[in-house]
Amino acid sequence: MTDSASTQPLMFPAFIYGEHTPCHRKMKAEAKKWTKTYLAGRDFPEPKLMPITPGSVVVTDVSTAHMVRLGYNFIPNTNIVLVDGEAAKREGHHVQWRIYLVDDLRSEALPSFADSVSEELRQEKSWACGRAMNAFFCKYPWGAITAAGGNSFFSDIEAILPRMGGVLQHWEGLDTLKYLGAYHHPISLAEYMVYCFCGELAMWVDQPTGNVRTDLQTAMQQMHQASADEIHKRLLRHLRKLVDVERDLKHRDWLRSPGIIERGLEAKRRVGQQWYDNLTSGEASTLRGFLVVLERNYGPGGDLTLP
Repeated sequence: MTDSASTQPLMFPAFIYGEHTPCHRKMKAEAKKWTKTYLAGRDFPEPKLMPITPGSVVVTDVSTAHMVRLGYNFIPNTNIVLVDGEAAKREGHHVQWRIYLVDDLRSEALPSFADSVSEELRQEKSWACGRAMNAFFCKYPWGAITAAGGNSFFSDIEAILPRMGGVLQHWEGLDTLKYLGAYHHPISLAEYMVYCFCGELAMWVDQPTGNVRTDLQTAMQQMHQASADEIHKRLLRHLRKLVDVERDLKHRDWLRSPGIIERGLEAKRRVGQQWYDNLTSGEASTLRGFLVVLERNYGPGGDLTLP
């Protein structure tokens, strides 16, 4: 007997299908609905959906989309994005699925909370809204792939787990598509997940199998089971490895000095536990930023002194 879920078409938001300008306008209208419903205490509304054809190329990055629109070819024919068969190709309708606009929706829909009595309360409300969006997104294939590769303020374990889990839950459908934006050619879901979760996989998978799907499951299991002490030890070990390989660092010897990274982490924790927690998943850009700021502010020539 065939699983009915496997026979249903993969559905993506209708507002991301088409040319950038009208799609962007539809995204802003959708964002207003999201803001209104959230402030009214209701669940985010599911956008109007339409089927996406297997083999379609999903554009994940706005800069890439603009270059494709201008006719720039990364490799021959990568600006030909099939969505509904040969007729569209013959007629020159290079319609694209612009998943980056779902990420833009997240930012656009975040209320300003201007009526909050303090900056601290405004930040607290923004964080709560952001986490609610993250949880909502990861229930759907289109949201899971957005959450995996999009910009997010949150990179703590609590936020990363549903992002990984959402992609794994919808793997079969998402694996029928190609993704353009991370590299100069369309890539598979597995390749895109290596790009999105390279830091987490490096920090949490001790023995990679070469199967990204399996390794994501292992990373999730390790994060679930890790104590606070193990998380801190893994974070320290991974940061020390990054000191040797991150290209933007200028004072590697200083960063290797005993206690420097430990004190830097403690300084983060003193600012607020959330700032420390954001480092604990191993998300690559977050850890890179931590090391760059650490040496710039506290290293040779820096203006601050580590506590």
